Amino acid sequence: MVQSKKPETLTDLLRTIERSGELRSLARECGLSVRELRRRLAIWRRELANAEAAPEEFMASQRMTAPKVTEKIGQGSTGSAQSSSGDGGWPDLVDAVTLKKSPLPKEGLPIMEIFTDGASRGNPGPASIGIVFRQKDGPDLAEHCEAIGKATNNVAEYQAVVTALEHVRRWKVRKVHLYMDSELIVRQLSGVYRVKSPDLRPLYQQVIFLTRDLTEFRVSHVKRAQNAQADALANKALDAKKYREL
Repeated sequence: MVQSKKPETLTDLLRTIERSGELRSLARECGLSVRELRRRLAIWRRELANAEAAPEEFMASQRMTAPKVTEKIGQGSTGSAQSSSGDGGWPDLVDAVTLKKSPLPKEGLPIMEIFTDGASRGNPGPASIGIVFRQKDGPDLAEHCEAIGKATNNVAEYQAVVTALEHVRRWKVRKVHLYMDSELIVRQLSGVYRVKSPDLRPLYQQVIFLTRDLTEFRVSHVKRAQNAQADALANKALDAKKYREL
């Protein structure tokens, strides 16, 4: 019988935890979904591997990309006047809620690209949304994140789309390309899957209502790595909510 190799470094230990049969119970104790716990463990393992391989370069990069810490994400229930997505080294963007007019520049394509993500720690559990607005073939324009109370991951995914489209409607933008890493929601919005869940049906109907005046609306599935900025915003909103409750 071959014995398992004992972890000799923190990187080995994290890899062992990822492969552990107790991951589900560990996620439950942390108030996270198994998927979210796996994602965080993978990130920490990569960071530790980088630190072990080149500690001086790693520390220098951490000083350069250290996120700004703000106590408040939102004012009221909608968001802050300015928020930072620095968790991934992205530049600060103005919160969409503060923009009265469309942020789309006059130059370039009049198409708003929207990246949305929803997070739920517990599924159902504390939930939040993250949104990034971008001009097609152009710059990032605005962002938004907020905690939405207790919800499932799918409800949070839908709420992110609804909130994003409400901003678009207010700005009178007519062409929208939506990107999500939730294959289920994308297929439902594309008409491939029927929406059977009584929790999702009202949100789906809101999306249909908010898109009826658009002259162009496309929804596409992207890999999680391509949606990392919106994902970071959603998690940032949850982290800020937890911080305020301490």
